[in-house]
Amino acid sequence: MSKAKVTIKDIAGRVGVSQSTVSRALAGHSAISEETRQRVVHAARQLEYPEKPVVSPRAPTRMIGVVVAALHNQFYVHLLDCLHNELRAFGYHMTLIIDSLSQTEDYSAFEPLMNQYLDGILFTTASVDSRLIETLKMTGLPVVLAVRAIDGMPFDTVEVDNRIAGREAVRHLWELGHRTIGFIMGPKDISTSRDRHRGAVEWLAQKGIDVPQNYTYWTAFTHESGYSSLLGLMNLAKPPTAVVCGNDTIAIGALEAAHRHHIDVPRKLSIIGFDDIAMAGWEMIQLTTIRQPIAEMAALAARRLIEQIRAGRPLPPRHDVLPVSLIRRGTTAPPHAPELG
Repeated sequence: MSKAKVTIKDIAGRVGVSQSTVSRALAGHSAISEETRQRVVHAARQLEYPEKPVVSPRAPTRMIGVVVAALHNQFYVHLLDCLHNELRAFGYHMTLIIDSLSQTEDYSAFEPLMNQYLDGILFTTASVDSRLIETLKMTGLPVVLAVRAIDGMPFDTVEVDNRIAGREAVRHLWELGHRTIGFIMGPKDISTSRDRHRGAVEWLAQKGIDVPQNYTYWTAFTHESGYSSLLGLMNLAKPPTAVVCGNDTIAIGALEAAHRHHIDVPRKLSIIGFDDIAMAGWEMIQLTTIRQPIAEMAALAARRLIEQIRAGRPLPPRHDVLPVSLIRRGTTAPPHAPELG
């Protein structure tokens, strides 16, 4: 009977590490510690693994992988431009990985890329319960999470104070006199959407205002979602006098819906977004929004990742939270008929 072929899975079981760690160790990836590498190489030889392991670490490539959700959002275009400039200043190149890793939770197709070419990886998208990044972290690859956070995971994370952002949005509307406020947020399992909504609802609760479930739409961060959701809110028996949108792209979709259906903004409806993308300040849009310091986030995320790479070992995780600011423009105003309360 022929001897069963030894696989990376067998080596991983013998050493007690993940298959991806074995793969990276055998490839000589510099992110794997020498102690782990030697254990993997020893187990491979014991099991007579047919492929010859690479004992010495591979040379750094100075290539960073950046995972993004999509490129239809100007926020990410600006963020990527800033990241590219920051990484280049450190002497590193950037390659894009669009969406697949964070959404499928399966990175097997990307293993050759990570094993052979990447010195680190920076995520700008992830769901709050994602375990993919934790799996990647276990391989020894330096990882930083920017813009969005994952609950309870010990990663370097760079984000804004999203609860405060939500509070600032509704505080502005409250001070204008609005008491019936609707929400068109992004996906419910994304930290930015969840935390902005939570901060807003908590602040309104302190003022004695409850937000009914049907006054919140959880949707995609797209123009189309903003358009359709705004029409849904305005068809309620008591439509809101103001709407908080999960990002500027949603808000611009909502503005178009209001325009096409002859809803005067801001006289009959106030709309506020998040991010302060360049388009928000255009004369024909003039969107009131909550500004994120995009350049500062990019600079800090790049620096955190380079610090991990240069250390050559795991560093204590850091959580950097940056401030936001209200940018008041032409889409918010006191309600036409002042609300009581």
